[in-house]
Amino acid sequence: MFGLAVSTSTGLIFGLAPALSASRANVADALKQEGRTATAGLAGQGFRKTLVVAEMALALVLLAGAGLLIKSFARLRSVDPGFNPAHLVSISIQLPAMRYAEIPKQTEFRRELLSRVHSLLGIQAAMVGDVPLTGSEVSHSLVFEGRPPVPAGDEPMVATFCVMGDYFHVMHIPLRAGRILTDMDRENRPLVAVINEALVRQFFTHQNPLGQRIRWGRDTGPPRWMTIVGVVGDVKQYSLAQPAYPAVFTPFAQSNEAWRRWMSVVVRMPESSTSLIPAVKRLVWSLDSQIPLNRIESMDELLGLSLAEQRFNMFLLGLFAALAMILAVVGIYGMMSYSVSQRTHEIGIRMAVGAAHRDMLKLVMAAVGVAAGFLGAIALTHLIASLLFGVTATDPGTLATASLLLMAVVLLGCFVPARRAMKVDPMVALRHE
Repeated sequence: MFGLAVSTSTGLIFGLAPALSASRANVADALKQEGRTATAGLAGQGFRKTLVVAEMALALVLLAGAGLLIKSFARLRSVDPGFNPAHLVSISIQLPAMRYAEIPKQTEFRRELLSRVHSLLGIQAAMVGDVPLTGSEVSHSLVFEGRPPVPAGDEPMVATFCVMGDYFHVMHIPLRAGRILTDMDRENRPLVAVINEALVRQFFTHQNPLGQRIRWGRDTGPPRWMTIVGVVGDVKQYSLAQPAYPAVFTPFAQSNEAWRRWMSVVVRMPESSTSLIPAVKRLVWSLDSQIPLNRIESMDELLGLSLAEQRFNMFLLGLFAALAMILAVVGIYGMMSYSVSQRTHEIGIRMAVGAAHRDMLKLVMAAVGVAAGFLGAIALTHLIASLLFGVTATDPGTLATASLLLMAVVLLGCFVPARRAMKVDPMVALRHE
C-alpha cells in the first residue's frame, strides 16, 4: 500500500506540473514568440534539465555503490577459509543427557562411531565439537603459566574446539609447528593442546609457544595445565569477512566438561559423492537408534551461507542501480528529443552559419550529471563502508568504471536525438519559422 501510494502520488505530481504550466500560458504571447528566438523555451526547460541531471547523478551513486559491493564480494570469495571445503560434509550429533551424562560414556560413543565410519571405503572422518563458519564455538578465559596473574574476569578469551581423530588432516588445516593431536592423547595421559597462528601472534609474539603451558581461567579444582604441542593455520570461525580469532584445540578424551555432549562428524567424501551419507547415518543409529540427525551440511553450503548477507546486499544495490540506469536512459532520451524538437529553428540557424555536426552533438549531449554523480558517489559511498571488504569506499577504479559505464548509457540515450539534430536541413529548419 505504501509503494502504491508513493508511485501514484509521484505520477500525479509530476504529471500535473507540466499540465498546469501549459494551462497558464498566454496564447497570444506564445504565437508571437513562436520561432522568434532560439532560446525562448530555455527558462522553462531549466527545471527539466535539473531533474535529468539529478537522475544521472543518483544513478551514478547507485552504480558506484553496486560496483563497490561487487568488487568487495569478489575479494571475499577469494579469501582462504583456512581449510578445504570441497567434498566435506558435517553431521551434527547431540547426545541425550539422560544416557550420556558422564564423560567416559561420551568418549566411548565417539571412539566407536569414528571407528565404524572409518570402515566405510573411501571415507576420511574426524570429529569436532563446533564446525568452522558457524560461530557456535565455546570460548574460555585463558591463563598462561609463568606470567603475572590477571584479576579474575580480565583473562583473555579464546575460542576452544574439542577434536577427535585426525581432524586437521581431514579438514586440510596446515600444521605450522610441532605436532597435531593423535589418538595417543587419551585419558590419563599428559594434557596437551594445539593452538592457531592468531593466538601465537597475540600472546607469543617473541616467544616459542611449543612446550608452554596454559589452562582455562575459570576451572574449578586443581589446575589442569595443558602443554602446547603444535601450531596450526588459522581457520575462519565466524565468516570470511571476519579475522580468525585466537583458538585452542584439545582432545575430546581429555575434556572434563561433561556438558559438551554435542559434536559434528566431519566426513571427506570421494569425488563429492553423497551416496555414503545414509551409510554414515545408519552407523550412528547402530550405536544408538534414538539419536536424531537433523543437521547434515556440506562445507561448501556453509561457505555459501557465510556469504549470504554480502550476496544479498550486492544483488539489491545492483538491482537498484540497473533500474536507475534504465530510468536515466528513458529520461535523457525524452529530454533530448524534446529539446531537439523545440530547438529545430536554432539548430538550423547554427548550421546555416557554419556550425559543424560535432558542435550539434555537443549541444545536446551534456555530462553535467556524470560530474555531479561522481562527486555524490565520493560523498555517499562512505555510508556503505561497513559492508565492504578489501576495498575502500572511494576506490578509484570502481568509481571510474561506474562513470564510464554511465557515460556510455548517456550516449546511448542521446544517440537518436543527436542523429536527428545532425540531420537537420538548414533550409527546412529556417522555413520552420
